[in-house]
Amino acid sequence: MKDIYDLPKNVYDRLEYLEFMLRFRGWITRTELMDHFSISQTAATRDIALYREHRQNNCYLNQKNKRHEYNQTGFKPLFEVDSRSALSKLREFTYSKALGLSDSDGILSPPRLTYPDINLLPTITRAIATKSYLRADYTSVRNGASEKRLLPHAIFDNGIHWYVRAYDEERERHCSLALTRFISAEVTNKVDEAKFKTITSRDHQWNRIITLEIVPHPNDEFVKESATIEHDFGMKDGCLKVQARAIVAGYWLNLWDVDCSANHSLKDKHYQLWLRNHPALYGVDGNFIAPGYKDSYYQ
Repeated sequence: MKDIYDLPKNVYDRLEYLEFMLRFRGWITRTELMDHFSISQTAATRDIALYREHRQNNCYLNQKNKRHEYNQTGFKPLFEVDSRSALSKLREFTYSKALGLSDSDGILSPPRLTYPDINLLPTITRAIATKSYLRADYTSVRNGASEKRLLPHAIFDNGIHWYVRAYDEERERHCSLALTRFISAEVTNKVDEAKFKTITSRDHQWNRIITLEIVPHPNDEFVKESATIEHDFGMKDGCLKVQARAIVAGYWLNLWDVDCSANHSLKDKHYQLWLRNHPALYGVDGNFIAPGYKDSYYQ
């Protein structure tokens, strides 16, 4: 029997789709494979036979409706899939339609309120890829429009905005700049590898990795059953440990509604999580964004 990873990619993709539909919808038909992949009846029949050769007990043919249906007692996945990739597929119209989810607006998720300019984004990524400076016109809520000379090296997402992490040559410091606030940008001169490594190695907020110890909120007025929170977030020994770059920690804790006060003092119902090791945020740029955190606790 040929290993699935040795199969031609088009065959591999069809078998993966076949199993996904079996597992998440409960059935697959030869006609669907033919229509979805624009293949012949012979090819679709061969794909189903090949899949059953690898996982005979995963499905059975329902003669009444000519569907190969999910076997609840003998199913063993052939393809590895985690929750993240599965949910990503469910968000795609092709999959949500096939599963019948499009009739109820598919998988609803919060819309992004803003996106970077598609004509500016490639300029920034090219500068990163080629280790080059950017000459950019940028606007901020505090200083308005200004011209900057930047050496960008990374991009991150805080859930609302996309940011580029860059060295600002005029201010001689590293900073995070929202991609949607660039007015214009152009790639200028390259820097040599040694200089690039030296500059980026000094971005301590980017290079510093901290561990966030997130636990159920101790306020039993709103969190009466902490075991529910532990199950909800897959905590081990009552704690979820998340590693994050220092520069993004405040953004993410705010996004997750984690109470970061020293004495877990935030009482609103949506604070069901508490940052147990809140001193980890000391010295972190943007820690003021973390709900309830105050540097004065540690000074």
